[in-house]
Amino acid sequence: MPLRDLIQRKIDRLPRGQRAVAQYVLEHSSEVMNLTAAELGELVGVSEATVIRFATSLGFPGYPEFKDALQESLLDQLKALERHRLYQTIGEGDNFLQSVLRQDLQKGMSILSMLDDAPLEEFARVLCESSSINLIGLRSAKGLAMYFGAYLSWFLPEVHVLEADMFLEHVINSRENSFFIGISFPRYTKQTVECLALAHELGRKTAAITNSPLSPLAPHADFLVYAPCSHISFIDSFVIPIGLINAILLKVADNLGDLATKKLQELEKTWAQSGIYEDSL
Repeated sequence: MPLRDLIQRKIDRLPRGQRAVAQYVLEHSSEVMNLTAAELGELVGVSEATVIRFATSLGFPGYPEFKDALQESLLDQLKALERHRLYQTIGEGDNFLQSVLRQDLQKGMSILSMLDDAPLEEFARVLCESSSINLIGLRSAKGLAMYFGAYLSWFLPEVHVLEADMFLEHVINSRENSFFIGISFPRYTKQTVECLALAHELGRKTAAITNSPLSPLAPHADFLVYAPCSHISFIDSFVIPIGLINAILLKVADNLGDLATKKLQELEKTWAQSGIYEDSL
């Protein structure tokens, strides 16, 4: 669910002071993005503590996390051309490569304290127990689906990266123990949401790899793992989501134990016989 929708859904149930904060945020989102909790409280006429309680009432650990989500929400709403124009206005700083990489690295460091292994471990366990795994990713997220599917296929027997024109047929004809995984980040693709929703409606196991619990994929996912992506001009940067997928893959191997080791031994033998890789110098 978009942050704006979440605020609007809860605003009538908030205490008066928090309701005033919520209304100000809805009307001045761009301004709030640059305010501390104390500054926002002063503008609204409430205490800093009231602003912080407003953030936690929405489900955030604190005000900084709420402000990060607000910034993401505003950027997510921009179209590719608008992002590019904003990027041109901001500029890239003295060192172009450093500025591009710094954006991902800073965002990655900012979320480390909020990450929880438990959903990821449960997700990996269910992957190993499913009769088939079906990955749904479109547009820029298709690369993530293919990457994830390529490595899962090293260890698991039935992994499919679905094509958009056969989504419905594949879901309807799937076996009961099939696992459908939707991968989408802002701007979310409607077909990915619709396909995951159908799988969930038919009683299939579902999961979402996305950027937030507010993602439109979340209501249709039995398992939710998330990490933010960065917006660099018109590009959706998936450095952090790739790290999330890597962590899931490592947990899959941990769950398989000796079987994973055996699979890797068999693969290495086959790769060597087939000359897949160049010999090291």
